[in-house]
Amino acid sequence: MGGVEAFLVISAYFLTSKQLKSERKNIKVGDSFWHRIKRLYPVYITLLVIFTALYVVTKRQMIAEPLWYLFSLQNFRCLFETATYHLDSFVGHFWYIGLDVWLFLIWVIIMRFVPKERLKAAFIASLILGLTWRTSFIFMRPDNMSLSYMIPVGQLDCWSMGGLLALNVKEKGNNNKVMWAELLIGFAGMVAIIAYNAYVHLTSFIGGYLLYRSADGYMDDPITGNIHLFIALLSVGLLRYCVDTTKKHPVLSATPLVVLGGMTYELYCFHYPIRAFVKLVIHNQLLMVITALLITIVASLIWCKWVTPQINKGIK
Repeated sequence: MGGVEAFLVISAYFLTSKQLKSERKNIKVGDSFWHRIKRLYPVYITLLVIFTALYVVTKRQMIAEPLWYLFSLQNFRCLFETATYHLDSFVGHFWYIGLDVWLFLIWVIIMRFVPKERLKAAFIASLILGLTWRTSFIFMRPDNMSLSYMIPVGQLDCWSMGGLLALNVKEKGNNNKVMWAELLIGFAGMVAIIAYNAYVHLTSFIGGYLLYRSADGYMDDPITGNIHLFIALLSVGLLRYCVDTTKKHPVLSATPLVVLGGMTYELYCFHYPIRAFVKLVIHNQLLMVITALLITIVASLIWCKWVTPQINKGIK
């Protein structure tokens, strides 16, 4: 809980900031979408192939499940009762890719066809649509509550807030009062909703927080189910602070963060399966986390330094 919302805010902010520097007519939806796929897919498909092969070899059974991932449709499996989840132990975290790909497509269409003076209204409408989608499904209480947030529209409010931040910073620059309001409201909202969740489920504050590990622990109430909005708002405030160029040394300009920032996607892709394997070998929680982190960083560095350049050369 939290990481996905922050990723969506950050992606939307930087992508919107970049596109605001160019003319709307120069944005090509197909080319932009293809560029995004080239960025996301190489490591994604590599890991998918590896774990599909391992499954087939160990289980001696062919499965069609990888096709959901191949076309970034894994989030839509919740619409089908017969869908399988055999590979989720190692690639289940790729549900974020299912959000990123389709939210990016919605975003680039907005950036191409909506005039710049109306972008703010478009992003606000998108925010309301995402919030309405999630809340509506909570009220309807379907058997599979994943419908409320796994389908990309259910996270559209988080993506839209990143776009709104980019517009605000471009028009008015960074505003410390606004930043502190975002941080305060975001953090206080999260704390209040967790406390409310604890009260509703007759448990402690820590217990209320732990309930957010599963959708069953918070998606039964429209208040607790919309904690995503406050996480995104807190992320907006933190990002506004980090990109503030009025500082002598903006946080995101620090060399270690620049290096990590260039391979955040690879770190995300590798960390989940590596952690799963390390957990089988190392049973001490702290040692397991440290080992998995180090292996993930090394794997990501190797991929970015040697593999990515070869893939890009082959694509060209």
